[in-house]
Amino acid sequence: MSEYTEVERPFLDQLAQQGWTVIDQGSGVPQQAGPSLRHHFREWLLPGVFDEAVRDLNRTNDGQSWLTAAQLDDLRQQLARHSNRSLLEANEAMQALLFKAQVGRNELTGESDPVVQLIDFHHPEKNRFHAINQFRVDTPGCVKAFIIPDIVLFVNGIPLVVVECKKGSEVCANPMQEAFVQLQRYMRRRAQTELDGLKEGEPRLFHTNLLVVRSCGLEADYGTITSGEEHFYAWKTLFPGDDEGLKGLNAQQQLIAGVLTRSNVLQILRTCSVFMDTDGGPRVKVVCRYQQYRAAGRIMTRLRLGRTAAERSGVVWHTQGSGKSLTMVFLARMMRASRDLSDYKIVLVNDRQDLEEQLGDTATLIGGRVNVIESRAGLRSHLATDSSDVSMVMVHKFLPIAPFLPARPLGSSTPPIASF
Repeated sequence: MSEYTEVERPFLDQLAQQGWTVIDQGSGVPQQAGPSLRHHFREWLLPGVFDEAVRDLNRTNDGQSWLTAAQLDDLRQQLARHSNRSLLEANEAMQALLFKAQVGRNELTGESDPVVQLIDFHHPEKNRFHAINQFRVDTPGCVKAFIIPDIVLFVNGIPLVVVECKKGSEVCANPMQEAFVQLQRYMRRRAQTELDGLKEGEPRLFHTNLLVVRSCGLEADYGTITSGEEHFYAWKTLFPGDDEGLKGLNAQQQLIAGVLTRSNVLQILRTCSVFMDTDGGPRVKVVCRYQQYRAAGRIMTRLRLGRTAAERSGVVWHTQGSGKSLTMVFLARMMRASRDLSDYKIVLVNDRQDLEEQLGDTATLIGGRVNVIESRAGLRSHLATDSSDVSMVMVHKFLPIAPFLPARPLGSSTPPIASF
């Protein structure tokens, strides 16, 4: 049994079952670029797929596409013109572009600087999803003449996910660690290459990247372009599907069924992928973990389907260090990106000064300004408006008087309730 038959081929088969268009190039080194929908091996975008998909997504009410060939070429150039930036800088710029791209003029209506839809996040079925294995990209001037990621996933010709498959053997005793090193090499992030002054890999393939995935079948996890090996995580939910379906699935099958459905990939890209500064460390890219995605999604479901205040309410239980604040951010971004909940007013309530400062920094990831309410009068004023803003307030400002509240009822062994 080979890596291809045991890990890579089952990966592709499951993607095909989930609606991805799979191009299987076997297990050898591709000699022609045509089968992978490109003109040559230096291209990392699928130009024909990109042009057709973006043209179809941007049509007038009478069905006429308003983008010209020159404008499509310009959009492709916008995706490719960040070679002088660091990988993280380019990735952050590209993610913003995927949400809002523009061209100079709509030649049919005369509108200046019209917004171009590169991806339809509200209607996943209108996009084009491709999975191509043995995706060769030539790298002239590097130690190796090309890289060949095992599987690359594209939406409208734009590469969003890179998968490295490994099979344990006598030669490869730790396949998951080997897969991590391989991904670092592809991204040109291995420290030893900097020390030796050598070049390797092709960072451009990762300028639009959402996730990097590694799998050996029985184990599979994912991270981002900045994730250290300790920050790769398994996925353990099928949300919005029924988690009963997890029974009998190995780690690879769980990850594909949970993360790599067409709708979930777009939802994670649009609402659950953020860039943030770490305490005293570098800026990083963060995507949701499974418990955060499920919690935020279930709150969205309650808000939509609940008929009473009680049915729209609930409690989310998180263990320490599992990302409570980021769950809040992902939920708020889901609401803002939706069409039915985008005008909700969001109020963040906390009970400690140090938590307010920490939460304030995290809340900026929602986007837009966060109002810090300093008084009860300010609280009344902010809550009385009909603006869909984001406000942060200490819990005691909801009380007419701020009495001393014991940590627990006198004579009770019940522990205090933690809130954020």
